[in-house]
Amino acid sequence: MNTGNIQWTLIISIISLGMAYGSGMAPLPAGKRQQCANEGEPVTTGFDAQIVDCYPCICKNGYVECKNNCPRIDECHLVVQDRCCKICKGCIYKGLSYPSHTEWTDPNEPCKILRCEAGVVTISDLHCYTPCKNSIPPEPGKCCRTCPDCQINGQVVAEDRDVISDDDPCVKCRCSNKRLTCMKKACPVLQCSIDKQFKLPGECCPRCKGTRSIIMVEHACPIQTSFFWDGQSWKLDKCTECSCINSTSVCTRVSCPILDCAPELQKSFPGHCCPICTKPRVEEMITHCELDGRVYEDGNVYQLDVCSSCKCHNGKFSCARTKCNTCAPNMKMLRIPGECCAKCVENDGACMAFGDPHYKTFDGMIYTFKGIGKYQLIEDVYNKSFSIKVANYEYVAHNSKASTITKRVAVNFGKIRLNLQQRLRVKYNGNKAAIPLVEPGYFNLTRKGDLLEVRLQNDVTITWNGRSFLEVTVPPVFKGKLRGLCGNFNGDVQDDFQTKTGKIVGDKDLLSFGSSWCVGKKSECAKKIKPEKQKGGRDPTECKYLFNESFSECESKLSNSKYFKACRMDMHSCAHKKCYCESIMAYARECERLGVKLPNWQKHSNCLTLKERKNKRIEQRPSHHRTKPHKSLDMLRYSHVSKPSWNQLLNVSQISQRSRILNPLPIQ
Repeated sequence: MNTGNIQWTLIISIISLGMAYGSGMAPLPAGKRQQCANEGEPVTTGFDAQIVDCYPCICKNGYVECKNNCPRIDECHLVVQDRCCKICKGCIYKGLSYPSHTEWTDPNEPCKILRCEAGVVTISDLHCYTPCKNSIPPEPGKCCRTCPDCQINGQVVAEDRDVISDDDPCVKCRCSNKRLTCMKKACPVLQCSIDKQFKLPGECCPRCKGTRSIIMVEHACPIQTSFFWDGQSWKLDKCTECSCINSTSVCTRVSCPILDCAPELQKSFPGHCCPICTKPRVEEMITHCELDGRVYEDGNVYQLDVCSSCKCHNGKFSCARTKCNTCAPNMKMLRIPGECCAKCVENDGACMAFGDPHYKTFDGMIYTFKGIGKYQLIEDVYNKSFSIKVANYEYVAHNSKASTITKRVAVNFGKIRLNLQQRLRVKYNGNKAAIPLVEPGYFNLTRKGDLLEVRLQNDVTITWNGRSFLEVTVPPVFKGKLRGLCGNFNGDVQDDFQTKTGKIVGDKDLLSFGSSWCVGKKSECAKKIKPEKQKGGRDPTECKYLFNESFSECESKLSNSKYFKACRMDMHSCAHKKCYCESIMAYARECERLGVKLPNWQKHSNCLTLKERKNKRIEQRPSHHRTKPHKSLDMLRYSHVSKPSWNQLLNVSQISQRSRILNPLPIQ
């Protein structure tokens, strides 16, 4: 034992050298994120071969993103170098290798459980708990009896969720295949020393603080602050005995039984590994529980909330609570009324059409297609449940170049047809309709600020600004089932330019791709699109708002280069001063989908909503006019003007109508 401790001191003295020079992995270069243009394509980095193999890079959200497939090593105190990654050391047991954090059972002894943690195998016994009277015998190869219904204390346990006892957090119940299994197992032996261990509130087992890397010595077992040679045995604590076998510490730990008494009646005694129940004094024996003036008899249960339930036992409440899981990065949490835990579901897909016009497909491709005519934006290929078409028109305003805008949107869903028009006008099955509009079982149409939102019964949502910005979000159930200008929503950006005949074309064949989705007059769709000349038009400097401080939190997650390019293109053929706002709006909405909050982007980019514009005009009025009612303001404004004749009013009306025809897209 003393020899081991002396040699351990020698190893500690060269740890820093090993960490500095002993790594077999070349360090990754540091610097700013590199932008890229070809979304979804592999990117050649020019790094050495080992880094290229270990960190494959692709173009994602306009940035070069190199995947790090290495497992997490936080809280690991025996980090070793693999070919590509630093990993937590695994274990060798009976000739088989197991990665760290792996748990398994012996087929011949299903009530023994084994777990590998950072080079240490912990062997312990399972203790079963059956919270029902009509339990079912254990399945072949399993240890514990199960309950036929997933309930505990009257609380329904959701599938694949853990329910933990507040009295003993090491007792866990889990519902699987509509059967409830409850058990208790010992905590694994940790590689870190006691002073480096911590326990989170409500958790059963301690964890390690930080990480530790050491130089491994052949035929030796490092554990906590000591190490032992193969064949050596030692007692780690009063409940744990270990042996060094094949450079793995194999420890047998006593698993304490489940106690049927309140925590305050559980006592530990010298020389005993586990606490035991002590009997209360006769005068302390109570057979009922009280809460908020109500009396609960022994055995009664009550629901504390949707996540917790309690049972009266020997005058004390014993409570169990559901432990919720976290969602993966590409998932979102969906709250379900009446359920404790949110459901993890895939993120919705989002397609946008904006500006002159530019498109962002469901899978992330951004392109410009200035086709005139009617086109299939989205279509459900398999079930034909819904389709969305857009009508693009050439628009020439006074003193501006010709541009193409998305003028109308046609939504077909079952027997209904919605037509979204300019200035947020709506037609329902061919007739003008007022907003809001609800058709039970089909759609809900509402106005949210300056936007019109249509939510279909199948959870498809269409957002329209009444000018030329359109966004469609679809749930994951439509993955791989769509086609049109928005792509096929299959997660692969490389095949987004798929024509109606199924042919996949490249960037240079955008005209043939877009034209293939024509659903209107073929003569209009086949019209040659003139290339845009980057001169004249309005000053594109307003596009600088994309680099405003209000977007700073999003810059690291989503490149603004393609939105900036789209913005400049729009301003060169702009019919009004606010053409840049749609590119900025498209970027802002995509940032928000990535979890970045942008509460004031409209204000900071001077793309105010209608309500904000009205408030700004009121603030700019003289102070003695601000508090006047609107009707009084009109009287003040026209008090010096004589009452107009009927013919004068008619002429003004006709002039106004002609103005609307010449300029159908006013933006304030």
